[in-house]
Amino acid sequence: MKHNPQLDALRALAALAIIAFHYLLFPAGWIGVQFFFVLSGFLISGIILKGKKQYAHTGMTAFFKDFYKRRVLRLFPLYYGYVLILGISYLFLKKPEALNIEWPWLLTYTLNFRWLFNGYTFHMVYGHLWSLSLEWQFYLVWPLFLWLLPKKSATMVFCWLIPLAMVIRILAYVICNHIQYLVGFNGNAKAEALAPYVLPFSHLDAFVLGALLCNEKVRKVLSKPLWVYSSMALTVTAGLLLVITIPAYSLASLGWPSNLPSAYQWIWGYSLLNFTSATIIAAIIERKNASLFSFTRLRLLQYLGKISYGIYVYHPLLVFAMFAIRDKVSPFPGKSLLELLLIMILTSIVAHFSYHLWEKHFIKKKKIKTAITKPLPEPEVESEILYTN
Repeated sequence: MKHNPQLDALRALAALAIIAFHYLLFPAGWIGVQFFFVLSGFLISGIILKGKKQYAHTGMTAFFKDFYKRRVLRLFPLYYGYVLILGISYLFLKKPEALNIEWPWLLTYTLNFRWLFNGYTFHMVYGHLWSLSLEWQFYLVWPLFLWLLPKKSATMVFCWLIPLAMVIRILAYVICNHIQYLVGFNGNAKAEALAPYVLPFSHLDAFVLGALLCNEKVRKVLSKPLWVYSSMALTVTAGLLLVITIPAYSLASLGWPSNLPSAYQWIWGYSLLNFTSATIIAAIIERKNASLFSFTRLRLLQYLGKISYGIYVYHPLLVFAMFAIRDKVSPFPGKSLLELLLIMILTSIVAHFSYHLWEKHFIKKKKIKTAITKPLPEPEVESEILYTN
C-alpha cells in the first residue's frame, strides 16, 4: 500500500496531544499512545506480509536481515543520539539527576520494565523513552510470529489474540501487585494499574487490530460510518459516564486518565481505544475524502507527521525548559496556552532540523542492495510510535 500522507496528519495530531498532556493541559492527550500502537501494527504487519511474497525465493533470513537493517537505521540514530545528548548534559551539569543510575535501561531499550520497580527515578526528559523500548520489543517478536503464521488461519488467530491481551493485562496487574519490590505492591490505584500499561504484551490487541487492517475486507468493514461513528461515540460516552461516577476522574480527562486506574478500565479501556483507532485508520485509507477527516489534508499537519518521531523524542526538553522559566513571567489570560503553542513550535523546529541534518542521512542508507524480486517502496517514515508517560 502506498504511503498515505493523511495518516501522517493523524500522527501529528497525536504527537501534539501528547505534548499538551506532558504540559499538564490535556489529561487525555496520552490516548495518542494507543493510536500509534495500532498504526505501528498496521504498517509493520503490512511490510512483513509483503516481505513474505517478495522474499519467497531468497528466504526468511534475507528478509529479516533487511528488515532489521531498516529498523535500526530509522530508529537507532535519533534514539541513541538523544541519549548521548542526555549523557553530555549529565557529564557537565549533573542533569538529569538519576541518569547515572538509569542509563543501562536506556541503552538496552528496557526502560518500560524499569518503570515497574520501586527504585526507578523518573525524569521527564528520559521517561518518555519507555514507549520506544516497548516498540523495539514488539519488533523482536511480532515479525517472526507473523512470518510463521499460516495465511489461512491468520484472521482467526488475530481474533483470539484480542481477548488474550485482556487476560495478559489481568495477569500483569495481579503479578505487579503481589511482588514486594514492584510499584503495584501496596501502591495507589495508578501504581497498581501501571503494569498493564507499560508491558509489551499488554498491548497485543493494539498491534493485532493494526494487523487486521492489512486485510482489505476487514478494513472496508471497519471503515463504514456505522463502525467509525459508533466506536467514537462509545469511547466518549463511556468516558463521560466514568467522570460522573468516579470522583477522581476529572472532566478534563474526558474519563480517560493515564493508566486507566478505576472501574477495571485498564482491562477493557485499551481495547476500546485500540478499536476506535483502527476504525479511524481504516476510514482514512478507504474514505480519505470524508468530511470528518478533512483536516488530515492540511499540508502542515502532514509534514509534522513526517517528522513526528523527532517531535516525540525532543519535546520533553522543551516542556522541561518551559516549566523552569514560566514562573518568571507574570500571569495573564491565555498564558498557559501561549506557552504550549510556543513549545509545539520550537519542538517542531528542532525536529525539522534533526530530520534533515541527522535522521535523513541514515534513512537514505535503508535502500536494499540485495538482488531479490523487486521490493515495494517503503515510506520514509512508516512506523515510529509516539508515546507518553
